[in-house]
Amino acid sequence: MIIALLVFLFLGLMAAVAPGLLVGYAFVAVSGKLSLTARIPLLVALAMGTAALWLSLGEPANVLLPLAMLVSFLATVTSGATFLGLEARKRHARHYPAPAWQSW
Repeated sequence: MIIALLVFLFLGLMAAVAPGLLVGYAFVAVSGKLSLTARIPLLVALAMGTAALWLSLGEPANVLLPLAMLVSFLATVTSGATFLGLEARKRHARHYPAPAWQSW
């Protein structure tokens, strides 16, 4: 009985996290031409929008609805920030190559 509860909680968590991860990655992939100062507020606004979509799926009196909204928001922001950081690191590495090793 407890194992079934844990399985359903895990599946519910994955249902809340997976769309957020995909939306965060898709935002970074699509918004490549914008500056970083414009992308960060847009990412947060998009994360709030994806979290607000949970209101249309659930009953407002549901106890787990705020948790699903929080998990979705955090997944979107974390995914977007991770991929923004990776992209910034790639751009920075291209401009400043590592110095060649000097042989003595």
